[in-house]
Amino acid sequence: MDLQYVLLNPNGRIAQREFWIGVGLLICGNVVSGIIPALGGLIWLFLIYVGVCVYGKRLHDTGRSAWLHLVPWAITLALTSVGGVLMGGAILTAFLAGDDFNPLTLFTAGSGLALMMGLSNLVWLIYTLWVGLSAGQAGANAYGPAPIRILTAEPPAPSDDQG
Repeated sequence: MDLQYVLLNPNGRIAQREFWIGVGLLICGNVVSGIIPALGGLIWLFLIYVGVCVYGKRLHDTGRSAWLHLVPWAITLALTSVGGVLMGGAILTAFLAGDDFNPLTLFTAGSGLALMMGLSNLVWLIYTLWVGLSAGQAGANAYGPAPIRILTAEPPAPSDDQG
């Protein structure tokens, strides 16, 4: 398996195995980007491109355009925006009501954003499972030749029983 092709080339097709390896590396990269505060944002931007390559090639294998990868991003943007409005509205309401700015107020304000982020994560989980578990098209398609699929099942051993 050519990791450079899987992670950095947006063209062509990959099988399910390569997709799941790519997703695992994306998850690891996102964890690292969260740990490193100074470079985390740059790493995350690079990982967006890697995600487009990995998800796009898997979508290509199923005969779909990589542009479909914009759908979960658009949903995430919408949900995050709604969460931000909910959080801002709760903070503004508490401020205008003259309430003390205590931790409970901030917790309540952040709960709307947390709910929307949780829904966003659910969207990504469902999308990832759908892309990763969808069967690829047999033979060549508009996006290239079929990837080499590694079968792990062993053929049954010959039986001595002539029964």
